[in-house]
Amino acid sequence: MTFVPPPSVAIIMRSRNRSVLLDRALRDVLNQSVTQWTLFVVNDGGDRAEVDPVVDRYRVQLGDRVQVIHHDAARGMEAASNAGIRASDSEFIAIHDDDDEWHPEFLERTLAHLAHHDDAGVAVRTELVYERITDGTIEEISREIFQPQLQSITLFDTLRHNRCVPISLLYRRSVHDRIGYYDESLSVVGDWEFQLRLLQQHTLGFLGEEPLAFWNQRKEATGDLGNSVIVGDAEHKRLDQLVREIHLKEHVGQSGLGSLLYQTSYQQREFDHLHQRQNYSEDLLRQILDANRQLSERVQALEQTVGDASLVALARRRYRRLRSRILRR
Repeated sequence: MTFVPPPSVAIIMRSRNRSVLLDRALRDVLNQSVTQWTLFVVNDGGDRAEVDPVVDRYRVQLGDRVQVIHHDAARGMEAASNAGIRASDSEFIAIHDDDDEWHPEFLERTLAHLAHHDDAGVAVRTELVYERITDGTIEEISREIFQPQLQSITLFDTLRHNRCVPISLLYRRSVHDRIGYYDESLSVVGDWEFQLRLLQQHTLGFLGEEPLAFWNQRKEATGDLGNSVIVGDAEHKRLDQLVREIHLKEHVGQSGLGSLLYQTSYQQREFDHLHQRQNYSEDLLRQILDANRQLSERVQALEQTVGDASLVALARRRYRRLRSRILRR
């Protein structure tokens, strides 16, 4: 009987001056039910003292399954990912940033899916975890499901915005042979751009029964402790537009402007029509509110009139009774 070694996973962990988060992330990886992995910690231009002592703290448990890559100067998140991928030799790849977490069975369940499906990778249901760091202690604030309506990862949906953050995905290394690596010219949105290229040629599976990945966010944090999606919001919007423009020009170069000119004209006409209907609805609502106000004022005036008439009638009745008593005397 031929022995078939278990599938190997390269876990790429990008880090920069966040020792408290890195410590938690290392414990998270060690807590995986699957142990056939190699961890590549990529220090992207940060202080080595924020990385090496933390890794050494778990050296016994990690053994020879960890490799630390130091960049003397920051090269960006996508360059850090590519450095870890190129240094590794594995069948599967996962990007596990130092501030995120997995369910203990993340690798077990995603590997099981890819063992029985031809998908290029598999994404999982993800939970947003809001937290803060105070005096070196991580405090959870609240949780919510990220995109709870999500039932699959498709190119159609991904065209609108990213449906799958890095912590949510395990994929086959062979993908890079076909579509290339992460675009190092992008300081953010590189994972979304990579998935756009991936989904043009491949499919991604989806495990949606329960959260298996946890995307941790710190809304109040700035600098190295902040989330790029929050701290770099303006850069996200700028590069999102740039990626769309690049792909649009590529499409136009191959197919011309004809159908797009028609589509944009049609969409503008529909938008104008919708805007007109909205204005009409707002005008109608104002008319209804004005009519209700006028009706209310008239009802109040009528009630006052009726009230005044009732008082007069009561006074008259009392006067008649009093006059009648006087006359009887």
